Amino acid sequence: MSVLNYVRVLYRAPIAFLLTLAIHYAMIRLPQLFHPGRRYTRAIGLWGRCLAFVMGIRFHQRNERTGPMGDIIIANHMGFLDVPVLLSFFPSVFIIKMEMRRVFYFGKALEQQGHVFVERGESKSRKDAREGLTQVLADGDRIIVFPEGGASPGAERKPFKPFSFIAAKNMDKTVQACVIDYLPDRSMLAWDTKRAMFPQLVALFGRRRTDISVEFFPAEKVVDPVEMAQRYHDMMQGRLEAYDQER
Repeated sequence: MSVLNYVRVLYRAPIAFLLTLAIHYAMIRLPQLFHPGRRYTRAIGLWGRCLAFVMGIRFHQRNERTGPMGDIIIANHMGFLDVPVLLSFFPSVFIIKMEMRRVFYFGKALEQQGHVFVERGESKSRKDAREGLTQVLADGDRIIVFPEGGASPGAERKPFKPFSFIAAKNMDKTVQACVIDYLPDRSMLAWDTKRAMFPQLVALFGRRRTDISVEFFPAEKVVDPVEMAQRYHDMMQGRLEAYDQER
């Protein structure tokens, strides 16, 4: 990284940290003293918008989101930037990998906010995550799910797991898709799951500007969960391949 990249990190990181503390305690933890266990998704959405602004993210909307917002938000997963992007449009909680629960301080804060955690490869954890997702929907809150179960930077998407579609059908909830793409070349911002998280976050905070496109699809009810999971997978992969052809 250049000197300017490090300068941006030095002033952006404290701003992001202070904003996180302010929103978490003033707009989530304080109200929870009077409403224990309640999820304040609007505050979480505000945090996402603030983080996107601080990180220099610029949105390129391929279309406008119309109609009622879905109960379960489904998106392709390419890296950390997906989080502030999706929260900027969909105030929600997430299903998050368990290793984030172990991050000092932030893991506890994420738990207090009402996010659902899952440990890959552990059947009990997956069962707990399904129950957590069901509880979020039963409480009338919205949740964001990456049905691939992991990040993948290319156009080709990993198979979608159908459990969120099954939950939506069982509870008569809607699913809404959003396709995210990093511009001009998504490989430049690829998230490497084999590398440590901190250096990659530093690199992202040091960028002068990051352009990200979003495309929205209408919320819909689930008739056949397995068919819908495959259809959404094919649609998202097809859209990313079409974006590549445009470039």
